[in-house]
Amino acid sequence: MSENPLTLEEIIRWFRLREHTLAHSGVRLAEVRQRTEHLPSAAADFDAASMMGRISAWVSGEFDFEALRTADGKNVFFRHEKVATVDEASLEDAFSDFIEHMQNRAGSGGDDSEAGGGDS
Repeated sequence: MSENPLTLEEIIRWFRLREHTLAHSGVRLAEVRQRTEHLPSAAADFDAASMMGRISAWVSGEFDFEALRTADGKNVFFRHEKVATVDEASLEDAFSDFIEHMQNRAGSGGDDSEAGGGDS
């Protein structure tokens, strides 16, 4: 039995289900990759008009959400979550915050106070 709470299949399914919610958001899921060596993980890359982002997830239940401004590469959002299942509300909340930043609607014109923050 695995000591990790998540499987790669669950993580990738979670990414793909979020893709359907993005239809009219201006954010697009560009690619999903996985690796199986060491600690298995998957990463999903997202594109928007002036942002690019990535969600990295490990079978250990760790998720990192990050968004960068494409004009200057500045990190404008980072959030870390640790979950036991992909159904936890904190994961959906982190995804909503991530999408808000990808849409460039968070904050007030350049206040990047959320970058580097996060709840664990």
